[in-house]
Amino acid sequence: METVLVIGLDTVAGANIATCLSSRYRVVGLTSATPVSIQGCETHKYLEDDVETAEHWLSLVRPQWVVYCGVAANSAWSVDPAKFITKDPVLAVRNWVNAAELHSARFTHISSDAIFTGPWMFHEEDCQGLCDSPQAEIIRAVEREVSLCDNTLTIRTNVFGWTPTAYGQGDIEDLIHSLAEGSFSKLDCYRHGTPLLATDLAAIIEHAYQERLTGIFHVAGGERINPLEFTKRLSKVFGLTMSELPRATVLNECPSGFANGESSLHTRKIRRALSISMPMLDDGLQRLFDQQQNGFLNRLNNEHEKQFEQEIAA
Repeated sequence: METVLVIGLDTVAGANIATCLSSRYRVVGLTSATPVSIQGCETHKYLEDDVETAEHWLSLVRPQWVVYCGVAANSAWSVDPAKFITKDPVLAVRNWVNAAELHSARFTHISSDAIFTGPWMFHEEDCQGLCDSPQAEIIRAVEREVSLCDNTLTIRTNVFGWTPTAYGQGDIEDLIHSLAEGSFSKLDCYRHGTPLLATDLAAIIEHAYQERLTGIFHVAGGERINPLEFTKRLSKVFGLTMSELPRATVLNECPSGFANGESSLHTRKIRRALSISMPMLDDGLQRLFDQQQNGFLNRLNNEHEKQFEQEIAA
């Protein structure tokens, strides 16, 4: 059985990817945040993103595949821009990708659609409609670091999905709660992207790993949508009611700033490379809804182990 090292379990992408891969690979997951338990995974906390830490974990785990979910793996619609300055994301990825190359492990970096902005729609991999925000510049610098090493794959995306309960309520959980409360202060109809369910992303990057793809690819949902419309579609699938909609205002110029504009992705390159189609949003939302009942959330939060521990304590 091959071994996968997933770095960044504190991200929705990292936690969901680790959960999905755990039935087919030996998965070792790392987080620099609160420790988390995922069913079928070995999970650990690490303290620093330095050379010694990266070398230690690659030497210990000996993975064939490393999946790196740094700050860029967070959905650009919700990530706090301050996260880009609390550590040095470029130095962090340099240490991990260099260690992976030294140990002959393939490296997949989950990046962001927020390097782009409008008025272009459905950006291709080499599109020059680039966002000039400091955060977007950092993401591009991280991508350049990854590209300097062999056997690396960069996936630009914008994921949504469940968050392990160890980290409290995530974006989806907050959104569902806000539907019940009637609070929509963070919603708007100006930003547009192509969001993708995190577990759908996991299936696609596994396929890409098996096909030994390298370079930069866009992996995104099959529909361009804004946060307000996303919430309306979510509420319909979950059987909730949007009691009040925020009022739109007229824009006199294109939105500027990190993830405030048009970041939808064109996926022709990955579709041709893997002979697949991208999931439609309603299909992804339905799978998200089903994960509450089909055991996925129990695996994400390792409910079986928690129940066993409680029985032992009793």
